Amino acid sequence: MDTATLDTEQVAKFREIKGRLKTRNVAIAISLSLLCQFIVMMVFLKRLPQTYGTDVARHNPYCVEVGRYCTGIDWSNWWVDIFSTLNIILLTLMLTGGVYMLLADLAKEQRLGTLNFIRLSPQSSQKILLGKLLGVPILIYLAGAIFLPLHLWANISSGLPLSWFFVFYGILITVCCFFYNTSILFVFLGVTQAWLAAAITAIFLYPFLTIIQPYTYDYAVRAHFPDFLLRSGAMIISGVILGSYWIWQAVNRRYRNPNRTVISKKQSYWLMGCSQVYLLLFFLVIGITDDLQESPILFCTLNLLWFLLVIAMLSPQRQSIQDWAIYRHQQVNNDETTIIKGSAISLKEDLIWSEKSPPLVAMGINVVITAVIWISWILFWQDNTIKLPVILTLILSLNLILIYAAIAQFILLIKIKKPAIWAIGILGGLIFLQPLALILLMSITPEGSPDLWLFSTFPWFSIGEGFLAITPMLIAIISQWSVLISVTFLLTRKIQKLGASDSQKLLTGQKD
Repeated sequence: MDTATLDTEQVAKFREIKGRLKTRNVAIAISLSLLCQFIVMMVFLKRLPQTYGTDVARHNPYCVEVGRYCTGIDWSNWWVDIFSTLNIILLTLMLTGGVYMLLADLAKEQRLGTLNFIRLSPQSSQKILLGKLLGVPILIYLAGAIFLPLHLWANISSGLPLSWFFVFYGILITVCCFFYNTSILFVFLGVTQAWLAAAITAIFLYPFLTIIQPYTYDYAVRAHFPDFLLRSGAMIISGVILGSYWIWQAVNRRYRNPNRTVISKKQSYWLMGCSQVYLLLFFLVIGITDDLQESPILFCTLNLLWFLLVIAMLSPQRQSIQDWAIYRHQQVNNDETTIIKGSAISLKEDLIWSEKSPPLVAMGINVVITAVIWISWILFWQDNTIKLPVILTLILSLNLILIYAAIAQFILLIKIKKPAIWAIGILGGLIFLQPLALILLMSITPEGSPDLWLFSTFPWFSIGEGFLAITPMLIAIISQWSVLISVTFLLTRKIQKLGASDSQKLLTGQKD
């Protein structure tokens, strides 16, 4: 590769940084950062006791009390509060500010058409996207870097371990990677409201700050922080890292081809295996599995939400299914293709690996992966009397997921405006309206009629009232299989008809 090509690559990689590091922008970022730090220090200076040796002063949280009087200042506690406040400011600034800038920039390029022009660049998707991640929020990074001296000094002066400083920035970088990648993916999925993404980020940020704030503010609570960090905090951060990796894979796919599914079928198998192993380890580490009667309810509910997301990521557009259906119809009816052994890709391989084929078989494989992981764990339980009911409960939940996948794909094949919105609405209605009707209109609750709730869209809630008899669970499973076979038959007929009719139109030159 010659020097000119290398120079071009460097310019393309850092064009976002060079375009934003203008003198005026840099001056504003530095000034606002310094001003914010100045305001923080002034606020906390105002909170210091103004007099000593009085009964009023001793009520100040930073007083060193001797008897009934304030005789000095607890500087360590004062710096702890400053350190904690800077944590909140930096998290809010980096996350909401960075997400807003990234989504606004990409949405603008999407609207103007320059994003398609960038896709024609010989640069790899990783270089282009890294350039975006590094360059678009560069002023946010600069403003955050100006906080470093005061933040470090507050950590040292507070008496907190220096490791807290580095742990905080490790968490900050990890969480920023997750939310920044997610914001880019949102743009590629059609979300262009930057303010909405920033607001959602702030909503997710608030409970996180509510949880960690006491551990840097309250001395009594802080004494238990290491246990919390090791047990749940480490698992949450590892989950964020795992999520960032898979979101990055999805971002690269959608950048290269906006018409692709978010993930490929092969990626979905690895993703499902990783996510289920992680969820199981998370349960084991933080002790949720100690209550064997409640844990099936939790992991079935979480898996339902997760699988609905995977269904959305795996479902191809209607045009892709049409193209695949036409190809399969022509292949089946082409004597020359069928006579030559091995010349055509088998239907089985198509359904398992092809990105344009319907995702139902792939969802079935993902269901099997989930079942193998969780049933393997259930078999290690010491109480043999509850193993079979819990396994049957898991099967009930996985059957429903396959039914939802078939229904979603059938809706996406209907020629209507915004089929994805229709699919979300109909699935949401099927999932939530039925149990609400049972409770509100018919007063049928899992406590009063657990057997009847086995036929609901949340059958695992019945297990919370005690482990049920095997017979009604088997009847419910057979009923689900009947529904699944019926929906799958309708979906297959729809695809075959779509391929045959569109193939006929293609051959005869007809238009829709």
